[in-house]
Amino acid sequence: MFTPVLSTASNNGNELSVAQPATHVTNGVAKGTGMGVAKGTGMGVAKGTGMGVAKGSGLDADQEVVQDSQGNTYQTVQIGGQIWLAENLRTTTFQDGTTVNTGFIPDDDEKNLLPYGRLYDWHDVVDERNICPPGWRVASDNDWKALERAIGIAEPEVNKEGWRGQNDIAITLKAHQPNTVFKEFDQSQVNKYQFSARPAGVKLANWYLTQGMYSEFWTSSSAAKKEAYARTLAYSWWNSHKGEIRRTPLKKSYMLSVRCVKN
Repeated sequence: MFTPVLSTASNNGNELSVAQPATHVTNGVAKGTGMGVAKGTGMGVAKGTGMGVAKGSGLDADQEVVQDSQGNTYQTVQIGGQIWLAENLRTTTFQDGTTVNTGFIPDDDEKNLLPYGRLYDWHDVVDERNICPPGWRVASDNDWKALERAIGIAEPEVNKEGWRGQNDIAITLKAHQPNTVFKEFDQSQVNKYQFSARPAGVKLANWYLTQGMYSEFWTSSSAAKKEAYARTLAYSWWNSHKGEIRRTPLKKSYMLSVRCVKN
């Protein structure tokens, strides 16, 4: 993988960082995440099995498994009053069966599809043909704010841009967060809400960047003519923001991960 240095972009002082060697998830599945199931594998998860359900998590054993227009299936999770996909979107078609313009697998490596999903630009995200499963929508900036309130981010911080949250709140959404030489995390809080975020990185033009370093999620909310709001989670040992969630505008041409919310 080519790993060029990204200089600080002129997007309100936010930047995507230098690409570093990725961390790896064993077999693409973190403990207790509720493994995604590929189309045609015969590995369907029966309702009520309790598969992947952690004690005290938001993942109900009876929570529905949903299917997109291409036949990909996803586990779901309730956080506060919302129901979210518990996996990154993997479809290459809109609800009407027409093909999306982006939807790239990180590093163009098929083994990354299940753990990381696909990366989409913002124009696919907000296309009226709808990239999400029927009855679902791409999470808006307000949907993310509702999630952040539900997991405990204080109201004064919710509307701010930049890194937000106290007491390592971000690890409650991550599928994994190893301890580092500089910091130990309360591993009982990792993936507490079974959101199972994984660091798929981003795609900029022909470059795949920051896999293993960042989860970057689009929202459906525009911030400016060429920018839209996104959410970022950090993972690298050297990054001091691993316990926080970033709200920031990014260029609409960037290709990021997508999560959907039930209507």
